[in-house]
Amino acid sequence: MHSFDSLSLKNFVKINYDFLKNSSIQKVQQPSRKEIILNLRSNGESRKLYININPKYPHICFINEKTFYMRALEIPKSPPMFCMQLRKYIEGTRIKEITIPDYERILELHFEVYDEIGQLVSLCLAVEIMGKHSNIILYDFRSKNILGSAHNISPEKSSIREIYGGIPYVYPPKQIKTDILKTSYGAFCQIQKDAKSLSTHYYMLCEPLLKIIINNSFNDENLFENLQKTVSLQDTKALLELWQGDDFNVALDEYFANVVFKDIFTQKLTALRKLLKNEIIKCTKIISNQPDESKAYYYKQKGDLIFQYIYLIKQGDKTFFSPEGIEIELDDTLTPSQNAQNYYKLYAKAKGAYDYQKQKYNQAKNKKTYYEEILFSLENSNSYVELDEIASELEICGLIKEKKPRKSEKIELEKFYFEGYEIFLGKNNKQNDYLVSKISSAEDIWLHAYNCPSSHVLISVKKGENDPPASVIEFAANLVKQNSPMKNSKKASIIYTKRKNLKKPPGGVLGYVIYKNEKEVVI
Repeated sequence: MHSFDSLSLKNFVKINYDFLKNSSIQKVQQPSRKEIILNLRSNGESRKLYININPKYPHICFINEKTFYMRALEIPKSPPMFCMQLRKYIEGTRIKEITIPDYERILELHFEVYDEIGQLVSLCLAVEIMGKHSNIILYDFRSKNILGSAHNISPEKSSIREIYGGIPYVYPPKQIKTDILKTSYGAFCQIQKDAKSLSTHYYMLCEPLLKIIINNSFNDENLFENLQKTVSLQDTKALLELWQGDDFNVALDEYFANVVFKDIFTQKLTALRKLLKNEIIKCTKIISNQPDESKAYYYKQKGDLIFQYIYLIKQGDKTFFSPEGIEIELDDTLTPSQNAQNYYKLYAKAKGAYDYQKQKYNQAKNKKTYYEEILFSLENSNSYVELDEIASELEICGLIKEKKPRKSEKIELEKFYFEGYEIFLGKNNKQNDYLVSKISSAEDIWLHAYNCPSSHVLISVKKGENDPPASVIEFAANLVKQNSPMKNSKKASIIYTKRKNLKKPPGGVLGYVIYKNEKEVVI
């Protein structure tokens, strides 16, 4: 992954300067402590300036609605304190100037606002893109007094640079490097020409960018010329190649959208995987202690033997040996009949405990199978929407506490077309339930792996059509195999039947069905 370097920031400002200057701040949003969105309006055009100070991938870019959705950003109903400060001071104002301190990864947006007593105040929003030290700071430009920041840095956290409201804003310590635009070719020749050495020696040149420039240069003189052209932004080919695009704004957006999405996806996938695996471990522990009914029947047997041979037992006996050779302990203060009743009470208590344990045992077995199916769906997911569907299912079954009511979302199923037939693939229980309950008809063909978790596949059969040919069944069965734990097996058994042969049992979990009149195909 490439870091958002000072040269990329400089190019971003150069390209978007005309839009940014005098643009109005229509809305300020803060999806999280590490993200700010400034909704800007300029020359009849609206854009979203996205600022991310996550230490993993700090960057600035314009985002579009599609990317905004893909990042799965959620705007909280109650804005954080810093967001409220920004809304108070800069919402509704215009950006008067945009500056970048020499050789720094700091974007400065300047504003002029009137304070409570009507005096004109110059404010600056400093966006510091500096890895783990990234921050967003609002301060009074004349007095340098900090009004607020996304991250407060107290003396306990840093002895070099403190950031919090009420103290003066100071720039971070400067790096000791050289400006290649102020360097002679003779001095350049004294430096090693590998990316690491050049990056250590010169400002605004990161190693990934240097590798590109070095690869595109045929000698030292040409390399020096290319470096100077890149740093002065006379030639941005290397920057575009770094961010993998032809349009710098679009390239930045798409590159970091992919990076951020992968991070969010991985975090959510890991959290759901951990939750399910923990539940499976709990179920496994319960299953490992299989309940034993023998103790309960041992008490019943003793009660039955006392009644069977009651004529041989006297009150005051402490033990009785039945003709079968079974020793029965007795309470000598009770009659034989009372001793038998005591054993029946012990039987009833032990039988109740066994029934309870048996119920928990069966529930744990069913839950373990269910959770393993969800875990398979989870590992088979490749989009944030699918993870969200699995999360909503876990909310329904109580594993995740629902934070807020979910809006009813349209479920999108993956579709395939083969020999004129439309084939649907459900990749998790929510999709499977939707496939069976909402879009299927009686004559459709339903397929599933035999005795194994898998995706549900449905072959749509139009009214009046014949059953699908074997080639279509085989194609759909292959889809099931590829979306099951048997995808790497040489053989897999796939069952199929008509939709009318499926039934959802009362109280069954999401996506669970029972079937009849099934046939089997081996893939």
